[in-house]
Amino acid sequence: MLVENVVIPEDLVEPLFDLQAEDSLLAQLDHQVKNLPEREKVNLLKEERSATERNISSREVENLDLTKKEKRLDLELASIETRLREVDEKLYSGVITTEKEAKSLQDEIVHLKERQDVLESELLEILSVIEETALNVEKLNTLFETQSIELGNAESTLNSAENELDKKIAEAKIRREGKIESLTDEILTYYETYREHFPSDAVVRFDGPTCNGCHLTMSAMEADRIKALDLGALTECSECGRLVVR
Repeated sequence: MLVENVVIPEDLVEPLFDLQAEDSLLAQLDHQVKNLPEREKVNLLKEERSATERNISSREVENLDLTKKEKRLDLELASIETRLREVDEKLYSGVITTEKEAKSLQDEIVHLKERQDVLESELLEILSVIEETALNVEKLNTLFETQSIELGNAESTLNSAENELDKKIAEAKIRREGKIESLTDEILTYYETYREHFPSDAVVRFDGPTCNGCHLTMSAMEADRIKALDLGALTECSECGRLVVR
Protein backbone atom coordinates (compact mmCIF):
# COMPACT_ATOMS: atom_id res chain seq x y z
CA MET A 1 0.00 0.00 0.00
CA LEU A 2 1.78 3.13 -1.21
CA VAL A 3 1.85 6.05 1.22
CA GLU A 4 1.61 9.43 -0.49
CA ASN A 5 1.03 12.90 0.92
CA VAL A 6 -0.24 11.61 4.27
CA VAL A 7 0.68 13.77 7.21
CA ILE A 8 -0.37 12.92 10.74
CA PRO A 9 -1.32 15.95 12.84
CA GLU A 10 1.18 16.50 15.63
CA ASP A 11 -1.36 15.72 18.34
CA LEU A 12 -2.16 12.32 16.76
CA VAL A 13 1.39 11.00 16.49
CA GLU A 14 1.60 9.87 20.10
CA PRO A 15 -1.90 8.28 20.08
CA LEU A 16 -0.84 6.25 17.03
CA PHE A 17 2.23 4.93 18.82
CA ASP A 18 0.17 4.41 21.98
CA LEU A 19 -2.26 2.31 19.92
CA GLN A 20 0.61 0.23 18.62
CA ALA A 21 1.92 -0.20 22.17
CA GLU A 22 -1.49 -1.47 23.31
CA ASP A 23 -1.64 -3.90 20.37
CA SER A 24 1.85 -5.13 21.19
CA LEU A 25 0.84 -5.56 24.84
CA LEU A 26 -2.32 -7.44 23.84
CA ALA A 27 -0.27 -9.79 21.69
CA GLN A 28 2.10 -10.43 24.58
CA LEU A 29 -0.76 -11.02 27.00
CA ASP A 30 -2.44 -13.41 24.56
CA HIS A 31 0.84 -15.33 24.26
CA GLN A 32 1.10 -15.46 28.06
CA VAL A 33 -2.45 -16.78 28.37
CA LYS A 34 -1.75 -19.55 25.86
CA ASN A 35 1.59 -20.48 27.43
CA LEU A 36 0.96 -20.18 31.14
CA PRO A 37 3.21 -22.60 33.06
CA GLU A 38 0.22 -23.15 35.36
CA ARG A 39 -1.74 -24.56 32.38
CA GLU A 40 1.10 -26.93 31.52
CA LYS A 41 1.12 -28.14 35.12
CA VAL A 42 -2.67 -28.67 35.07
CA ASN A 43 -2.44 -30.66 31.83
CA LEU A 44 0.37 -32.79 33.26
CA LEU A 45 -1.59 -33.49 36.45
CA LYS A 46 -4.67 -34.39 34.39
CA GLU A 47 -2.62 -36.89 32.38
CA GLU A 48 -1.15 -38.42 35.54
CA ARG A 49 -4.56 -38.69 37.20
CA SER A 50 -6.08 -40.23 34.04
CA ALA A 51 -3.27 -42.80 33.97
CA THR A 52 -4.00 -43.67 37.60
CA GLU A 53 -7.72 -43.94 36.84
CA ARG A 54 -7.05 -46.29 33.93
CA ASN A 55 -4.76 -48.35 36.16
CA ILE A 56 -7.49 -48.61 38.80
CA SER A 57 -10.05 -49.73 36.22
CA SER A 58 -7.64 -52.32 34.85
CA ARG A 59 -6.92 -53.71 38.32
CA GLU A 60 -10.63 -53.79 39.19
CA VAL A 61 -11.40 -55.74 36.01
CA GLU A 62 -8.56 -58.11 36.86
CA ASN A 63 -9.92 -58.57 40.37
CA LEU A 64 -13.41 -59.21 39.01
CA ASP A 65 -12.10 -61.97 36.75
CA LEU A 66 -10.19 -63.50 39.64
CA THR A 67 -13.27 -63.37 41.86
CA LYS A 68 -15.31 -65.18 39.22
CA LYS A 69 -12.62 -67.84 38.98
CA GLU A 70 -12.58 -68.12 42.77
CA LYS A 71 -16.32 -68.80 42.79
CA ARG A 72 -15.98 -71.47 40.10
CA LEU A 73 -13.28 -73.17 42.14
CA ASP A 74 -15.41 -72.97 45.28
CA LEU A 75 -18.31 -74.57 43.45
CA GLU A 76 -16.15 -77.34 42.03
CA LEU A 77 -14.56 -77.98 45.44
CA ALA A 78 -18.01 -78.13 47.05
CA SER A 79 -19.09 -80.60 44.37
CA ILE A 80 -16.00 -82.75 45.00
CA GLU A 81 -16.59 -82.73 48.77
CA THR A 82 -20.18 -83.79 48.24
CA ARG A 83 -19.10 -86.60 45.94
CA LEU A 84 -16.40 -87.72 48.38
CA ARG A 85 -18.98 -88.06 51.15
CA GLU A 86 -21.29 -89.99 48.84
CA VAL A 87 -18.55 -92.39 47.74
CA ASP A 88 -17.24 -92.80 51.28
CA GLU A 89 -20.71 -93.56 52.62
CA LYS A 90 -21.35 -96.02 49.82
CA LEU A 91 -17.98 -97.70 50.33
CA TYR A 92 -18.65 -98.35 54.01
CA SER A 93 -22.39 -98.80 53.85
CA GLY A 94 -22.18 -102.55 53.44
CA VAL A 95 -23.96 -102.57 50.10
CA ILE A 96 -20.75 -103.21 48.18
CA THR A 97 -20.62 -106.90 47.36
CA THR A 98 -17.66 -107.25 44.99
CA GLU A 99 -13.99 -106.37 45.25
CA LYS A 100 -14.11 -104.80 41.81
CA GLU A 101 -16.83 -102.39 42.84
CA ALA A 102 -14.93 -101.48 46.01
CA LYS A 103 -11.73 -100.95 44.01
CA SER A 104 -13.58 -98.63 41.62
CA LEU A 105 -14.88 -96.50 44.50
CA GLN A 106 -11.44 -96.34 46.11
CA ASP A 107 -9.88 -95.25 42.82
CA GLU A 108 -12.53 -92.55 42.47
CA ILE A 109 -11.74 -91.30 45.99
CA VAL A 110 -8.04 -91.07 45.11
CA HIS A 111 -8.84 -89.22 41.90
CA LEU A 112 -11.25 -86.82 43.66
CA LYS A 113 -8.70 -86.05 46.41
CA GLU A 114 -5.98 -85.39 43.81
CA ARG A 115 -8.30 -83.02 42.00
CA GLN A 116 -9.25 -81.45 45.33
CA ASP A 117 -5.58 -80.80 46.16
CA VAL A 118 -5.03 -79.13 42.76
CA LEU A 119 -8.10 -76.93 43.12
CA GLU A 120 -7.24 -75.92 46.68
CA SER A 121 -3.74 -74.97 45.56
CA GLU A 122 -5.19 -72.89 42.72
CA LEU A 123 -7.68 -71.29 45.10
CA LEU A 124 -4.99 -70.29 47.57
CA GLU A 125 -2.96 -68.75 44.77
CA ILE A 126 -5.98 -66.82 43.45
CA LEU A 127 -6.91 -65.59 46.93
CA SER A 128 -3.36 -64.33 47.38
CA VAL A 129 -3.47 -62.47 44.06
CA ILE A 130 -6.91 -61.04 44.88
CA GLU A 131 -5.60 -59.74 48.19
CA GLU A 132 -2.54 -58.21 46.52
CA THR A 133 -4.64 -56.64 43.78
CA ALA A 134 -7.08 -55.22 46.33
CA LEU A 135 -4.18 -53.63 48.21
CA ASN A 136 -2.86 -52.17 44.95
CA VAL A 137 -6.31 -50.74 44.13
CA GLU A 138 -6.48 -49.23 47.61
CA LYS A 139 -3.09 -47.58 47.10
CA LEU A 140 -4.11 -46.36 43.65
CA ASN A 141 -7.34 -44.91 45.03
CA THR A 142 -5.32 -43.03 47.65
CA LEU A 143 -2.99 -41.79 44.91
CA PHE A 144 -6.00 -40.75 42.81
CA GLU A 145 -7.39 -38.73 45.71
CA THR A 146 -4.02 -37.03 46.25
CA GLN A 147 -3.73 -36.26 42.55
CA SER A 148 -7.27 -34.85 42.53
CA ILE A 149 -6.38 -32.49 45.37
CA GLU A 150 -3.18 -31.41 43.58
CA LEU A 151 -5.13 -30.91 40.36
CA GLY A 152 -7.76 -28.83 42.13
CA ASN A 153 -5.08 -26.62 43.64
CA ALA A 154 -3.31 -26.28 40.29
CA GLU A 155 -6.58 -25.39 38.53
CA SER A 156 -7.27 -22.75 41.17
CA THR A 157 -3.82 -21.26 40.62
CA LEU A 158 -4.38 -21.35 36.85
CA ASN A 159 -7.74 -19.62 37.20
CA SER A 160 -6.15 -16.88 39.29
CA ALA A 161 -3.39 -16.38 36.71
CA GLU A 162 -5.91 -16.34 33.86
CA ASN A 163 -8.17 -13.89 35.68
CA GLU A 164 -5.24 -11.56 36.30
CA LEU A 165 -4.26 -11.64 32.63
CA ASP A 166 -7.89 -11.29 31.52
CA LYS A 167 -8.12 -8.15 33.66
CA LYS A 168 -5.01 -6.72 32.01
CA ILE A 169 -6.37 -7.62 28.57
CA ALA A 170 -9.69 -5.94 29.31
CA GLU A 171 -7.91 -2.80 30.52
CA ALA A 172 -5.65 -2.75 27.45
CA LYS A 173 -8.67 -3.12 25.14
CA ILE A 174 -10.41 -0.18 26.81
CA ARG A 175 -7.29 1.95 26.41
CA ARG A 176 -6.99 0.78 22.80
CA GLU A 177 -10.54 1.86 22.03
CA GLY A 178 -9.73 5.29 23.45
CA LYS A 179 -6.74 5.62 21.11
CA ILE A 180 -8.76 4.46 18.11
CA GLU A 181 -11.41 7.09 18.78
CA SER A 182 -8.78 9.84 18.65
CA LEU A 183 -7.35 8.73 15.26
CA THR A 184 -8.76 9.33 11.80
CA ASP A 185 -10.07 6.54 9.59
CA GLU A 186 -7.28 7.17 7.09
CA ILE A 187 -4.55 6.76 9.68
CA LEU A 188 -6.21 3.64 11.08
CA THR A 189 -6.52 2.11 7.61
CA TYR A 190 -2.81 2.57 6.96
CA TYR A 191 -1.92 1.27 10.41
CA GLU A 192 -4.10 -1.87 10.21
CA THR A 193 -2.87 -2.63 6.69
CA TYR A 194 0.78 -2.51 7.66
CA ARG A 195 0.11 -4.35 10.94
CA GLU A 196 -0.88 -7.43 8.93
CA HIS A 197 2.76 -7.67 7.84
CA PHE A 198 4.44 -6.26 10.96
CA PRO A 199 2.19 -7.19 13.93
CA SER A 200 4.38 -5.74 16.69
CA ASP A 201 5.95 -2.68 15.02
CA ALA A 202 4.13 -1.63 11.88
CA VAL A 203 4.96 2.03 12.57
CA VAL A 204 8.38 3.36 13.54
CA ARG A 205 9.74 6.83 14.19
CA PHE A 206 12.32 8.31 11.85
CA ASP A 207 15.49 8.65 13.87
CA GLY A 208 18.28 8.95 11.36
CA PRO A 209 19.30 6.56 8.59
CA THR A 210 18.83 3.40 10.71
CA CYS A 211 15.28 2.00 10.71
CA ASN A 212 13.96 1.37 14.20
CA GLY A 213 12.04 -1.61 12.87
CA CYS A 214 14.47 -3.66 10.77
CA HIS A 215 17.59 -1.89 12.11
CA LEU A 216 19.04 -1.69 8.62
CA THR A 217 20.70 1.49 7.37
CA MET A 218 18.95 3.39 4.61
CA SER A 219 20.91 5.00 1.81
CA ALA A 220 21.96 8.62 2.33
CA MET A 221 19.60 9.64 -0.46
CA GLU A 222 16.65 7.89 1.19
CA ALA A 223 17.46 9.40 4.55
CA ASP A 224 17.66 12.86 3.00
CA ARG A 225 14.31 12.26 1.28
CA ILE A 226 12.62 11.49 4.58
CA LYS A 227 14.30 14.44 6.31
CA ALA A 228 12.78 16.72 3.70
CA LEU A 229 9.25 15.57 4.52
CA ASP A 230 6.96 17.50 6.83
CA LEU A 231 6.90 16.48 10.47
CA GLY A 232 4.27 13.76 10.93
CA ALA A 233 4.44 12.67 7.29
CA LEU A 234 4.04 8.93 6.65
CA THR A 235 6.37 7.07 4.35
CA GLU A 236 7.89 3.61 4.00
CA CYS A 237 11.26 2.24 5.02
CA SER A 238 13.05 1.45 1.77
CA GLU A 239 14.66 -1.60 3.43
CA CYS A 240 11.73 -3.37 5.14
CA GLY A 241 8.57 -1.56 4.08
CA ARG A 242 7.39 -0.48 7.52
CA LEU A 243 5.56 2.77 8.03
CA VAL A 244 7.92 5.55 9.03
CA VAL A 245 6.69 8.68 10.75
CA ARG A 246 8.82 11.73 9.97
